[in-house]
Amino acid sequence: MFDTIAAKYDFLNDLISFGMHKSVKRKAIKRVCLQKNDKVLDLCTGTADIAILISEFFDNEINVTAVDFSENMLKIAEKKAKNHKNICFIQADALNLPFEDNSFDAVFISFGLRNLQDLDKGIVEMKRAVKNGGFVVNLDTGKPQGIWGNLFKFYFFNLVPLIGKFFCGNFSAYKYLPESTKKFPSPEKLVEIFKEAGFKEVKNYNFIFGAIAQQVAKK
Repeated sequence: MFDTIAAKYDFLNDLISFGMHKSVKRKAIKRVCLQKNDKVLDLCTGTADIAILISEFFDNEINVTAVDFSENMLKIAEKKAKNHKNICFIQADALNLPFEDNSFDAVFISFGLRNLQDLDKGIVEMKRAVKNGGFVVNLDTGKPQGIWGNLFKFYFFNLVPLIGKFFCGNFSAYKYLPESTKKFPSPEKLVEIFKEAGFKEVKNYNFIFGAIAQQVAKK
């Protein structure tokens, strides 16, 4: 599915989020204690927004390994990141990572955790790959409440699929995106899941009235 929408993925992200997703991603990265020469894994990298932003923050003096299962997404990501020689792209399964234990100082996953077939296994695999004292960072949709929550649901479930059909010619893919959030745990539940997985510290940060949420879990 992601292969089929890769060509217009960035355009649709900008359109659907009214251009706010890049700002949220920048703020999310700044909430994680990273240093130059750290090794960072960006899972479900898509078109490499997170990988490139991390690289830019540290003037290319940070090592980023960007992983995705979609070949077409990676092709676009590599073109976008052509000036970032510190980013390495690998096609791999997030549930079966080809890395040794304790390989990275931080592992990011952005709008990808809810797409994994086994959320718990994905978290365990990320924990395995990160060093002791390192961070696993999840950024994904939240569960906004009240009036804003109702507006968000109406927009996300009714208008986003129509936007996807009109601009991308793919109604089903952009129908899947909101549908995938229905069974996705709330930020509060995700905090509990990370703690149950054995992380020492877990913090949650909300963006755009809770429409997007970030969990930062320290191993």
